Amino acid sequence: MSLLPRPAGSGRGLVLRVWPSGETSVIASVLSPDHGLLRLMAKGARQTRSRLRPLVQPGRLADLEYSLDPARELQYLRGGSLILDPLAAAPTLERSAYLQAALEIVDRCRPGHGHEAGLFALCQEYVQVLSCADAGCEAALFYAFEAALLDLQGIRPLLEACTQCGRARSRLADRALWLSPAAGGVICAECAAGGAAAGARPLSEAALAAWPELAAAPVSWPTRPLARSTARDWGVMLHRFLEYHLPGYRLPAALDLLRLRPGPPPPRRSD
Repeated sequence: MSLLPRPAGSGRGLVLRVWPSGETSVIASVLSPDHGLLRLMAKGARQTRSRLRPLVQPGRLADLEYSLDPARELQYLRGGSLILDPLAAAPTLERSAYLQAALEIVDRCRPGHGHEAGLFALCQEYVQVLSCADAGCEAALFYAFEAALLDLQGIRPLLEACTQCGRARSRLADRALWLSPAAGGVICAECAAGGAAAGARPLSEAALAAWPELAAAPVSWPTRPLARSTARDWGVMLHRFLEYHLPGYRLPAALDLLRLRPGPPPPRRSD
């Protein structure tokens, strides 16, 4: 028997997704700041008294201990301690849906090229603010998260000037503006009339006024609910930006939970 120590890792992790394995175990997709995405086998975690059970619920933030064998794609969760359950204080449908939606996006569309630490920091901030948000602010926080995710990828919408002719927005205040995923930001009415508006959406003054608060995350997060029409506009526009620029993105299935609830409906799937 080898006396060499088994490779091991430890650190904070955010559980993105969990699926069953065998009769009593689960496999968890975990985002970590130092090792990116980890697939952790939690043996016996579906048993009621398992010490691993509280650590492997989607959305939970924990300090984890696990194997770290570079020759294996699947590591083993050995233990840890729970830091935060964002649904513990108020497990409302809105909070749960917007939490699951963010986790779905991150699990499918993780930015590479050394962005893992920045992505983890963004996700950690999001679950922390969502866990104590006032009722009604969940949609604004989710859209701020999506805007920050686009920024992390270097593809945040450019709203200061027309992306086609370069005229500043202050010079276009009395003219219609359109938001185009293909152009990467706003286009003015003249450029839209010239054919640059393919796939674009009209951008209202209310939506423009709400953008600075959404765009400030993760330095600061929205503290007020969005108006119904503004939430609907930004939901659709950010969905189109993510769909256009992030390979593998699709509208999170968790948002379907909100379709029968009062308030701004989430954007519909394009497929």
